[in-house]
Amino acid sequence: MNTLAYRLSAPTQPASRAVSTALRLVLGAVWLAAGLLKINDPEGMVRSIRAFRILPEALVQPVAYGVPFLEIALGVLLVAGLAVRVTALVSTLMFALYIAAIASAAARGLRIDCGCFSSGGDLSAGASTHYTSELIRDSLLLAVAAVLAWRPVGYLAVDRLLDRPVDDRFGSDDDDLED
Repeated sequence: MNTLAYRLSAPTQPASRAVSTALRLVLGAVWLAAGLLKINDPEGMVRSIRAFRILPEALVQPVAYGVPFLEIALGVLLVAGLAVRVTALVSTLMFALYIAAIASAAARGLRIDCGCFSSGGDLSAGASTHYTSELIRDSLLLAVAAVLAWRPVGYLAVDRLLDRPVDDRFGSDDDDLED
C-alpha cells in the first residue's frame, strides 16, 4: 500500500481525534453564534443580503430568512458530532460563498458591513469597511471546515456512537494497523 493510501486509511490517533473535536466544537459555536445573532432580525438580514447586490431581488428575502436557520443547523450538527463530514463540506461551501461575496463587494467598491455576526448593510460615508479582517476570518474558518471534512472523527460525537459495532470485543477503530 502506498504511503498516501496508508495515511488516509490509517486509524485516527488520539491527538488527531482531540484536534478534530476541538475544531468541530469551535466551528459549531461560530455557526451557532452567527445564526442566533441574526435570527431575530430578519429585516436586518434582508438589508445585509441586498447590500451585496449579487442576488436577484426575488431571492433576497428567501436567502435572508433561510441563512440563519442553516447556520444554526450546521452549528447544532457540529456540536452534536452528527454527520460531521457532510456538515463540514457544507460549511466549506458556505465559507467559500461568503469569501466570494465579500471579495466581490470589495472589488466593486461597495461600502458595506457583511452582516456575518449582526445585521449588515450599506455603511455610512465615514464608516470604514472591514473586508480584510472578514476575508482572513472566513478563510481561517474555511480551513477549519476543510480539515474537518478530511478528518471528521473526534470524541464526543454522535457519529461515533452510530458507527460503533454492537459487539466490540474484537477491538475498536482506534487500534494501530499491524505491519
